[in-house]
Amino acid sequence: MRCTCMFVILLVASSIAFSQEQRVVRVGVAMMRNNANRSAPSELERDRLVKALNAEKPDKKLHLKVQGVALEGTNPEDAASQGDENKCDYIVYTTLIELRTQGDPAQRRPGTFETNPNSQRRPQDPETAAINPEYRATVEYKLYRTGDRTPISGAPFSTQAELSEIDVVSQLMDRVANRVLAEVKKAALSRP
Repeated sequence: MRCTCMFVILLVASSIAFSQEQRVVRVGVAMMRNNANRSAPSELERDRLVKALNAEKPDKKLHLKVQGVALEGTNPEDAASQGDENKCDYIVYTTLIELRTQGDPAQRRPGTFETNPNSQRRPQDPETAAINPEYRATVEYKLYRTGDRTPISGAPFSTQAELSEIDVVSQLMDRVANRVLAEVKKAALSRP
């Protein structure tokens, strides 16, 4: 009798644990495209976005863990194929629209979310500018469900700061990661 009771308790405990098992949502991250006048390492920025997605703790209420998956393609056909191979639920594409210093020509795009909106472009002393140039960057992202050609989310993000080119773009990739995580969680909430 005692052995039967223990078996029933273990069975109930394992069924409760199984019912609250985390669902893993895989987000494929394509290589960043570069449409800016300056270059930034696409692979490094893609890996930065994957790392930011994977660093997010599981959502305990939704029993959801987002997992970033690095994809090699930049064009939709290659990335979609790789997303299918890697069993991704979503694919995110990023494009570097603008990366420039104060002296470079403007590439501003309408509808861009400013992540540093109150900053003022101020004239820099030429010596200071040579040592610590101020970069302005804009990264646009689009998030798709795998197999669907209609984006479920997307926006350009911009910032400017006295950081290296890579660090300014990386800041924006962190913002993209936050937005993608929010969209994936929102989609999980709307599912029955």
